[in-house]
Amino acid sequence: MDEEKKNDFIEMEARMYAPLEWDSPAICKIQDLKEAHYEEALRLIKHHFFREEPMCKAVALLQDETSVKSYLDLMKTWMKDTTSLVALSLTSGRVIGVAVTRINSNSDKSDIYNRVQNFEGDALEKIMGLINALIKRSNVYKEFDCDVYLRIYVLCVHPSYQQKGVGAALLKVCIQVASTLDMSAVGAVFTSGLSQSLALKLGFRLIAEIRYSRWVVEDRVVFDDTGKGNYSAAFMGIQILRE
Repeated sequence: MDEEKKNDFIEMEARMYAPLEWDSPAICKIQDLKEAHYEEALRLIKHHFFREEPMCKAVALLQDETSVKSYLDLMKTWMKDTTSLVALSLTSGRVIGVAVTRINSNSDKSDIYNRVQNFEGDALEKIMGLINALIKRSNVYKEFDCDVYLRIYVLCVHPSYQQKGVGAALLKVCIQVASTLDMSAVGAVFTSGLSQSLALKLGFRLIAEIRYSRWVVEDRVVFDDTGKGNYSAAFMGIQILRE
């Protein structure tokens, strides 16, 4: 009997430490991002988000090694907040999508962009300059009438799995996570036409927007080649109805 109890305990402990699994589309499983997947998730971000995201692309982030390292270090710090999600392929078990999220709080000013902070790397500083201005413009705590909300910092899906519902599924699970944590809102900066229309479809609404062509620093348009259909960075949010 003792042996049985011991086995039960080991099983229970394994369940406690196992990543939580969420509603997922047929091709993948979505679960909490645990440390074992950090490096693979960061590689996905480096090879795909940094290459394809309109602002990263426009300032040639990948060619600025200092910015790449700083941004990845920043993301790893955000991942340690333990609210992030990962999508794993059911066939290979590999990371095919990631949503890096954090709880942002008005009272302890945990939104990193509210602090006066010097980002290492020119490309990263340009990106954060626009995002910082957008976050301030959105006045999110007043807009949502809340003190805390779940912020999505990065949503990245491997190109082979785009248009297959993985991004939408990750966004939906972010809303479920916020609801489970008893939060009343989810917010994110969406920087491409595709991600903005996906967010609208899922019930997010536009709160603040900065058009790339109008973001001028020292008489220069900073993001002058963001690709077809990508005209602005938009802070969008969704309020979660309490049951």
